Amino acid sequence: MTQVPKIPANAAQAVHRANAVTGECAFWDAPSGFVWWIDIQGQRVLGYAPATGEERIFNMPSMPGMLAGRRKGGMLVGLEDGIHELDPVTGLGARLVAVEPDNPLTRINDGKPDSAGRLWFGTMDKSGRAQPFGALYRLDADLRLTRVRENVAVPNGIAFSPDGRRMYFADSVTHRIEAIDYDPATGALGASHVFVKYPDGLIPDGTCVDADGALWVAIVEGGRIERRLPDGTLDRIIEVPVSRPTMPEIGGPDGETLFVTSQRRVLSRDKLYRETLAGDLLAVRIGQRAPAPHRVAF
Repeated sequence: MTQVPKIPANAAQAVHRANAVTGECAFWDAPSGFVWWIDIQGQRVLGYAPATGEERIFNMPSMPGMLAGRRKGGMLVGLEDGIHELDPVTGLGARLVAVEPDNPLTRINDGKPDSAGRLWFGTMDKSGRAQPFGALYRLDADLRLTRVRENVAVPNGIAFSPDGRRMYFADSVTHRIEAIDYDPATGALGASHVFVKYPDGLIPDGTCVDADGALWVAIVEGGRIERRLPDGTLDRIIEVPVSRPTMPEIGGPDGETLFVTSQRRVLSRDKLYRETLAGDLLAVRIGQRAPAPHRVAF
């Protein structure tokens, strides 16, 4: 059996010591030179510029669940009441669209643009009990919001292949990632198959793709990031010094840095003592580049 290459945990360095409750949704924004990420329960949007070491913090009025770049510049942030504009200098702007405004039980979690500039994102039970209260949504350029899937517990793993014709999605409580045929011209989902299934105790969380079409997956309770080839084959393991990594993102000034968000929430006192970098933004060189970034068209 061929041994899967591993990068040891000591290769990953903490670059932004933010002590996030749940760090998530890293997003490399080349125009601003920042990697942006969120602290969900801490209600913060966080920014770190690798070239200068500059840090930015924007406090949010409710829990953020995702970030995405815009073609016109700036970002969007998903808060509990909907999708808002976010300026990298001035902070939170106007709400563009309400999301489940009459449901106090849910919040937005995870989201990515497709190649045509639509925004895909999920909603979930904000109590953390993983009840199937959520849904998967598509937000089109005209701000028309479509509920595509219901009875979702913990939406995660949203990503698109470089050619835009495959979408990845995980309802984390199922311990599996789906690969779904995707029509970038219409935004329609096609046939789906199980891309990878994990055993109980290992939870697939956030993902990103590289320029070769491989999927990078954060494994909560696994202390690692996996690189999976388009056929699902495990190609590489990046060990990290935290048990609950939450999302990878490729970027940085060199274009070959893997940024990894992480979580402190639910860790025992003993684990918090041992995992001194839990809740921080980690980085490790991987020798892989990201595809051209997708940005929302509105």
